[in-house]
Formats: sequence, C-alpha cells, structure tokens
Amino acid sequence: MKIYFDDALPIFASIIAKSWGDEALKNNIFLREPTGKLTFIVNNNSFDEEKRRSLSQVVRKNLIPYVEDDDFCVSTPNDLFDDRLGDTRNANKISLDHKVFKGSVWIIDRRIVGADWLRSPSASGQGPVRIVFASIKGGVGRSTALCVLASHLASIGRRVLTIDMDLEAPGLGSMLLSEDTLPDFGLLDYFVERNLSGISDEFILDLISPSWLGKGKGRIDVIPALGRRSLKNPENVLAKIARAYLSDNSTSSNLEPATFTDHFNELIANIDSRGSYDVVLIDARAGLHETSAAAIIGLGAQVLFFGINQEQTFSGYRLLLSHLSTLKVNSDDDWRERITFVQAKASLEDYKNRYFEERIQNLLEEYFWPNNRVQEKTPDLVSLQNEFEVDWSEKNIDLDEREIQFSPLLILDDQRYHGFDPLRDKNALEEKFYFETFSDFLLNVTEFVD
Repeated sequence: MKIYFDDALPIFASIIAKSWGDEALKNNIFLREPTGKLTFIVNNNSFDEEKRRSLSQVVRKNLIPYVEDDDFCVSTPNDLFDDRLGDTRNANKISLDHKVFKGSVWIIDRRIVGADWLRSPSASGQGPVRIVFASIKGGVGRSTALCVLASHLASIGRRVLTIDMDLEAPGLGSMLLSEDTLPDFGLLDYFVERNLSGISDEFILDLISPSWLGKGKGRIDVIPALGRRSLKNPENVLAKIARAYLSDNSTSSNLEPATFTDHFNELIANIDSRGSYDVVLIDARAGLHETSAAAIIGLGAQVLFFGINQEQTFSGYRLLLSHLSTLKVNSDDDWRERITFVQAKASLEDYKNRYFEERIQNLLEEYFWPNNRVQEKTPDLVSLQNEFEVDWSEKNIDLDEREIQFSPLLILDDQRYHGFDPLRDKNALEEKFYFETFSDFLLNVTEFVD
C-alpha cells in the first residue's frame, strides 16, 4: 500500500502502540521535520538503545520515505541535542482518526513556513482594544464592515486606528484614504525595512495617515498595506512581498527565530506606547495564510470570523477550527471566548432559518467545547418532600439539558454595499444609510470598545 502524508503519522503511532503500548504515546513526542519526515522522541532513560534501534528497523520497513533511512527514527532528546524535545509542554496534542489508529498524540511540527500557526495564543493585553476582521474566503463583506464600524466609532468620539494586513490583495487604504493623503510607506514597507534599514519613530509616523472619515468628532487613522512609494515603484512590490514573511533572530529572546507575528506585535506595541487610540481594527488576509495566524492567535485580539451561508464557509472553518483546537488554553484567559462569528450578506429569511447558526454551533461544539451540554443538577426531591411544601408540577422538575449557544452576529444583504466605494459614494458611511443593515453587528461589536 502506498503511504501518503495523511497516513504516515497514524501508521507510526499504531506501530508504537502495538510495540510499546499506549503509555509510550501518552508520555513521548513525535517530531515532524520541515521535509515531512517523522521521528519518535522518547525520554532519555525510558527505552534502552537496543530497543530503540530494534523499533527503528520496524518503522523504516513500513514508513520510508516518511522517516530517515537510518536507526534514529526512534531517538532521545540527547541523540538530537535538544532537551526541549523531551517535554510535552513544548508540543501540541492532536487527535488522529485513521483506519489504523484512532487516538491522541503529542507532536512538535517544525516548519519553514506556517510556524506562526503553532504558537501558543497570545493573552489579551493592556492598551487599546484590538479587533481582527478575518474570513476563510474573500467577498464576504469583511473590509466593508470594518469601514462601517470605524465610521460608527468615530461618530461617537472614539479614536480608531485601522490596519490593512492583506499585503497581497490590499484594499483598505483605497477605501479610507484619498490619493493625496496616502502615507509614504505601508505595512509592507515596515516588514521589509525592519530587516534592512531599521525602524525609526519618523518611519512609524510615515506609516499612518488620517482618514476623511473622522468628521471632526472622533478620529480614524489608517496604515495601508501599500504606501505612496510602493505605488510609484510597482515593479518592486512583488520583491518586497517575497521578503516580508522572513524570520530573523534580531529580536528573538530564545533559540527560535522571530517570525511575522513577533514583527507585527513589535509594531503594535510601538503604537500602543503612544497612547493615541481607543481601538485598533485589523483587516486580516482571507484564508489560512501565515499573516492570518498572526492576526487570529498572535495579537490577543477579539476576532470576528466572517462567513456567508454556503458550504465553502463551513468546510473552510472546519479546517481552521480543527487546527485551533490543538492549541493550548489558559483557563485564566481563554482565547476561544474572544472569537465571534458574523453571518454576512444574509437575508432575513436566511437568518431566521438558523442554518448558518446551527452549522457554526456544531463546529464549535465539535472542536472547542465538545462537552458544552451541561446537565442541570437534579435535586434529591424524595428527601425534600417531607420537609418542605413543594409544588410537584412538571414545570418545577425541568430536567432538560441546558445548551450553550453560539449565536452569530448579523449583517443583512444590501445591494447598496455590493460595489462598496466610500470615496465615490460617501453616503455609504453615513449612519442613516448603514445602520439598518449593520445594526446588530454594530451594537454588539461596540461593546468590545466600551
């Protein structure tokens, strides 16, 4: 039988379980290298060298090319000169459901790209509230909703910073800034220059421009993905993008290189320190890109997941939530509770049939809260009946299970926003124009800031 990537780890786990028992899987870690090759790491004193070599030979017969062709596919941290490989606290626990193995294993997944998806989610911090607008696919009204929220918050006196993180399909800058107010630099320049020429206070100021949306009440500033210089030198944009996601060791405090998440957090911390804003709205790139990881799990932000009522939405979020479910949860600051789903472009009939809500609730119950159905504690009514006067009607003996609900926020489908261009039609960001369509969304998200 030919083995593929999806088969390799379950087959390896089944060999370990059959040879050494389930306890070996509970206490030790798989290492997956960037090439996809696997090693099972056992504690230095758990199994002697002869046992490790013997099992390595069995694994090699079954798993080439997904293990090295030597006697070290079962190794110790000492063999690999890395004591961190012996501690499950440095690994993620994942569930496998394969015909040869069903169960959980610990894994450290080393990657050249995509490493930010493996980080522990950041805790919510001090400073201005951060709200991330994310989606699996484009065209769901995510950027439009960000502009509407920014306008609404400014109208009630809030100081708002908006950031376009979609470096490869930028749009927020062209929505909120006119050509003559575009800053010299954009977010793309920040990621490139921090690795080359360094970042000064003057450079940070040249990243940010005020939007016409402030209207003299609140304030809206914008960090676009592309600044004036990039638009004047378009031949360099692809070259910049190729360098924007590079890791480096310049700001890392441990042995791991600093990644896109570290670089972006560095920028946000610099801006936070200036105390200029009440809220930061971040437009993440659609899909499962590296930059999405920085926004979703790296900022300690409130995360709004947008979707429309179609199968592509649910299949995409299944991929995302299944991965997020492997990340560690801090009971004092549960990052899952900062996630809110938004049903966008919805008809009232579509919303009322609750299909979107039920599908999202099923996904959250499956991956985040599998035990969310809480059985109400039943009182010992027999022992009480002789001591108290009790009305024995059925309404007093409600033994139904109580469900935790995950109701999405609603944005109605509105033809007026299908070709959203606020620079051309500024009425689109007037409250009398947008409020009916976005009222449920705005009333709920504004509470994050208040």
